[in-house]
Amino acid sequence: MMINTPTILDSNNVFEYLNNLKYCNLTDRDTSIVTVIAAKNFNLLINFADGRNLLVKQEIHNDRGQTEGEFQLAWQTHQLLHKFPDLNQKIGDFLPKIIYFDPESSILIVKYLVDYGDLEQYYSTERNFPIEVARLIGQVLATIHSQTFQQPAYQQFCDRPDIEQQFAIQTGRNRPDRPHSVIDLIDRLNRVTPRIFQVTPLECLQFFRLYQRFPALSTAIIDLGKSITPSCLVHHDLKINNILIDLDWTHPDSQVIKLIDWERADWGDPAFDLGCLIGSYLEIWLDGLPVGDSLSINESLQLATTPLELLQPSLFGIVQAYLAGFPAITIARPDYLNRVIQFAGLFLIERVEGNIYAKRTFDNRDIIIMQVAKQLICTPQAAMNTLFGRNSIQLITQ
Repeated sequence: MMINTPTILDSNNVFEYLNNLKYCNLTDRDTSIVTVIAAKNFNLLINFADGRNLLVKQEIHNDRGQTEGEFQLAWQTHQLLHKFPDLNQKIGDFLPKIIYFDPESSILIVKYLVDYGDLEQYYSTERNFPIEVARLIGQVLATIHSQTFQQPAYQQFCDRPDIEQQFAIQTGRNRPDRPHSVIDLIDRLNRVTPRIFQVTPLECLQFFRLYQRFPALSTAIIDLGKSITPSCLVHHDLKINNILIDLDWTHPDSQVIKLIDWERADWGDPAFDLGCLIGSYLEIWLDGLPVGDSLSINESLQLATTPLELLQPSLFGIVQAYLAGFPAITIARPDYLNRVIQFAGLFLIERVEGNIYAKRTFDNRDIIIMQVAKQLICTPQAAMNTLFGRNSIQLITQ
């Protein structure tokens, strides 16, 4: 029976729930600390007196008792590693430790890593972008992709009918067979209906006008969607705030990088992950742009709080380490790096569109982001010089 309330657990009843699962005693209520973690889901962090730390994540239910079904996909990844111990040995340390999943209520319990912080916060606080960290991220992502690349047993497990059925029960719809953000975004951009003009603020309609002004952009995005080639385990939401870094990452024994929030994970195209990651780094640059009617686009780009030049070594380090760890991908897909750059541009367009629907804004900064995204999508090879500077030739010839 589906739950018809947004969430069922709060600070008061979470201990009864965990007690029923034998993860704690009711007496732990008096000695533990419960913290609500701000996120799109309703998350409760429980710090137990004995040093254990659990994160209880709950998907929000709609008025029909349905969810987005994302926890089902995270649980699927956990089961994949459990089913194949050899794979778990190779990549398990890079993923969160899921303890329990309640599919009926869409509750996921994860071991919380208190000695880690998300990379977005680290960069924001330190104002430093160590290339060593970037290289480790590239190595980790290459390991996950390469160890699952073109492995029929893993693909069959991810495509199990029972997973499809459970997803349909939770969401009321079939699971998309390709990265949903790509296909959904392409459909939305190329099917502008009269309703769009009814629900979109007047100042935001310029987004659609700009998009439709450049038919080459629309064509390139459609071609990118057609080129998607599912071939390995893909995170599908790889942003810097979904990367954890050990706060003592310089220690020789540190397991520096963890990739969290696998709620969109599925069998997919590895270029999508690497592209999203690059796009997420570019957000650091683009979010710091000064904007105003008196500034040209080039002036705004040059006056960014975080100059692109400061990020270029990290962007280069990620891609160089990734290609070194997964050389087979450029043999299988000679156009791989071009597609990665295009996915980075698509990531930026999706970010702009998301702001329109979430914040109902479209300003000069969004116009600049659209221009950058257009360059990435329509002229990816030329854009490499912008992203990687003088090192770009090394990646092209690697």
